[in-house]
Amino acid sequence: MGRPTPARRPPVSGPGAAPVFANPSGRRWRRLRAVLLTSLVTLVAAAAVVLTNVLSVPALAGEPVPDGPTVLEVGAPPVVGEGPLVRVVRLLRVGGVTYGQDPFDGQVVTALSAPDAAETARSEYALQRHGYDETAQRTVSLTFDDGPHPVYTPRLLDLLSEHGVPATFFVTGDQMVRHPEIMRRIVREGHALGNHSLTHIDVNTSTAFRERAEITLTDRIMRAGTGRYASYFRLPYEGDDEESMRDDAPGILRAQQLGYTVVSHDFDPHDWAYASGERTGEIPLPPLGRQDDITVLLHDAGGSDRSMTLAYVERLVGEARAAGYTFTSMPQVSADLRARTGEVRPTAWDHAAAWLATAVFVWPDSLLRVLFVVAVATMLGFGLLNTVLALLRARTAGRRTTTARPPVAVLIAAYNEELVIARTLQTVLASRYPIEQVVVVDDGSSDATADRVLEVAAGDPRVRLVRQPNGGKWAALNRGMAGIAQPFVVTIDADTLLAPTAVGALMARFHRPDVGAVAGVVKVGNHARNLVTRWQALEYVTQIGVDRAAAALLNAVMVVPGACAAWRTDAVREAGGYSDATLAEDCDLTLMLHRHGWRVEQADDAIALTEAPETVDALLRQRVRWVYGTLQAVWRHRDMLLRPRYGWLGLLTMPMTVLTVLMPMVFTPFVAVVLLQMLAEQGPLPVLGYLGAFSLVYGVLAVVAVHLLRERPAHLLMVPVYRLVYEPLRAYLLYASLGTALRGVRLGWDKLARTANVDEPLVAPVARPGAVRP
Repeated sequence: MGRPTPARRPPVSGPGAAPVFANPSGRRWRRLRAVLLTSLVTLVAAAAVVLTNVLSVPALAGEPVPDGPTVLEVGAPPVVGEGPLVRVVRLLRVGGVTYGQDPFDGQVVTALSAPDAAETARSEYALQRHGYDETAQRTVSLTFDDGPHPVYTPRLLDLLSEHGVPATFFVTGDQMVRHPEIMRRIVREGHALGNHSLTHIDVNTSTAFRERAEITLTDRIMRAGTGRYASYFRLPYEGDDEESMRDDAPGILRAQQLGYTVVSHDFDPHDWAYASGERTGEIPLPPLGRQDDITVLLHDAGGSDRSMTLAYVERLVGEARAAGYTFTSMPQVSADLRARTGEVRPTAWDHAAAWLATAVFVWPDSLLRVLFVVAVATMLGFGLLNTVLALLRARTAGRRTTTARPPVAVLIAAYNEELVIARTLQTVLASRYPIEQVVVVDDGSSDATADRVLEVAAGDPRVRLVRQPNGGKWAALNRGMAGIAQPFVVTIDADTLLAPTAVGALMARFHRPDVGAVAGVVKVGNHARNLVTRWQALEYVTQIGVDRAAAALLNAVMVVPGACAAWRTDAVREAGGYSDATLAEDCDLTLMLHRHGWRVEQADDAIALTEAPETVDALLRQRVRWVYGTLQAVWRHRDMLLRPRYGWLGLLTMPMTVLTVLMPMVFTPFVAVVLLQMLAEQGPLPVLGYLGAFSLVYGVLAVVAVHLLRERPAHLLMVPVYRLVYEPLRAYLLYASLGTALRGVRLGWDKLARTANVDEPLVAPVARPGAVRP
């Protein structure tokens, strides 16, 4: 069976290849740093301009925030007067009359009655309640806090419209940007709006800057979204009794200083407490008939259920009208509020505030949904596709083998492997498939690696030692390959333990003349050491048992791992051998084989054990080299992407590899912000549910992989924690690799320090020297 014509001008392989991303002069990195620094300075300057203008107070009409008394100076003043509004006044006593003066602009705003003057005789400041017009008689003003709510506010608006009742909605900035269409409906149906902070914080315990930001941003969001302004503010968690109002003095004073009138209420039925079950029975009605004008505090949001509030409103409307009351919005009965509300043309800074709030409060939720859909589509979709393909391959793989037994050599590149090399050679020599020679290339080891090899060679003439100065793994493999005359060569790492049947299983997959390489199944030999090795054991099983097996069915295997692989010698030489252009010399060579039209197979029963890193530090160093090398290889062969001539490798496997790199790089910061916000606002349950869904999907893949590779079911115990390790690790590796690529740093071999720890070695008795192929 012939092979397709190789692509024209493939990348140069071998020692003449230029290292991918290398920048020896450092000029590229210096230019990039200059661009990044300039961009950062520009961004900071732009952010400073935007925030300065966005946080300027609309109620002050461009004037600076006035000086006035501090919270400590005001203290806990007495409360006097009646009405739904409240303000701090400085007391002036002239000619036996006590006047209330605005502490910020010096205007005299009231003259206290004799009883109020007597009550405040020893105070410098007072909290004065006020606000109803003298013409207001028998009115009820319904006010609703914390909205708009996507479910209950529309239902409330329907109810108010049915009964012709106007109301005042004290809305929060975060809810406004989440539900702009409800805000427009509130204004369209003639209801009044009020400021209730951005995020419903307790402004009394917050800093002055935080309170300013909360009020100002909400004001600007309202202007941008509705074309209305309302320069009055109701404190979250405020109360109408004297003790509560004195506790609210810090928030009231600072809101006044910003130019906002502070709104309170006359009657609080505590509808929220009945909805939550903290109170039982019927929500009480206001003192109809005993009080002339009443402002009622209710909630259309801020809780899980506001059905009781809706029922209460309907009951109150009937009772109040029967008692001769008229329903009004707050500005309709207060000249102070009428002067502070109206239509306005939004400014650029109003729109900027709305945009910033949308980015903080809306985009994360939307992004989470998008990310969830994308992640499910990619992980679930491609995961299930790979699972189906792997299962299908398992039914047909046994028929795609050969019984021919051509000559084969084994090639090992070794560097400081004295602890493990003899054991590795013993497993190779114990192979049931006849091996003609075993070539070990000592790449300039500084330990006794060569001595250990010679000791084994003294007992078996098939073992041959080749020494060279340290040149890297790729150079050692090329040196060994140059001296091999056999038509097939098996490459393994110096710590690999081959099963006695592994070489035979590898060779059986060369069932077609166009098969250029066969990947074996590498498992973690020291899996029982700790959590790090157990996690890697499950990772190896799933990636080989499902992902690579599926790719093998489509002739789309992207990496033939050097730890256990068989190669057609002529195919390797045709592809130019191993290259130093990337750190992933096995991935690079595999892609070169595909370029030249060779097929790549996988042998599921060619089992080999390898020693995985046992510490986080060692794991990170190994994986940075792997990920960086893979990025180099994909970039080097980027012209294969989406090219039909390379089959499913170019149309599916390589594009998916690119997506798994680009998507986490772009979305990981957003995901981190979203998860932190979810933890802060909704607690850990939604986050755990999110992770649980992906663990469930991954669990299905793991079960299939364990079944196909006939692995221990105990590996599945790592499924619940797999994503918790995988996602942070992947993010770190991708960013570390990106930084390395941008800097143009050339990484070295950075070989894992061996420990010779193997839990269940696949070792058979060492074969006799005569057990060679005739």
